[in-house]
Amino acid sequence: MMKVLKRLVMLVTVISIVSGFGLTTSASYPYGEPLNSNDELIGRDSVDLLARMVYGEAMSESFVGKEAVAMVAYNRKRYNDSEFGGNTYEGVLLHEPGFDSMQGTIVLQPDLNSGDWESSLQIARNMPRANPIGKCLWFVKNNLYSTLSRINSEGNEEFKFNSSPFWKLVVEKQVIGNHTFFRLEGYD
Repeated sequence: MMKVLKRLVMLVTVISIVSGFGLTTSASYPYGEPLNSNDELIGRDSVDLLARMVYGEAMSESFVGKEAVAMVAYNRKRYNDSEFGGNTYEGVLLHEPGFDSMQGTIVLQPDLNSGDWESSLQIARNMPRANPIGKCLWFVKNNLYSTLSRINSEGNEEFKFNSSPFWKLVVEKQVIGNHTFFRLEGYD
């Protein structure tokens, strides 16, 4: 009886951890199965979508780098704004413009035998408890960040998206591997 009770407690703990991160895990298909078009991403469960995004965005990054990329999706979902696609992983991950790889072909047919896919899937299944990026909502390659950022006359760092004529104050920043993760003023 005690063994059954312990297993039940473990199961409830796992379910509460997964639901706390808003992950849905009711797939009746293998994660990473080959798809023919990005339209087929619609309706897939959040573990599959998150693993595909991490794989596409952070393929050659360290495990911590992949966790950081996953946490951007988590932070955007938590922020719950239409600018980022709302409060579901599907909304956030498929929102345009959002994560470039989700509009590309690399996420349609991940190499299921690669270590990059395995670690991406592991991260998606077990969202990290330690958040390496705080409340950061964006990330770009380090060299692109250098191109799109500056220090203003007051000594503060600013960032400007290609699509915007305005510079915004950077209030949080973390560099992990080849990516710079950041949050801008006005996004608390």
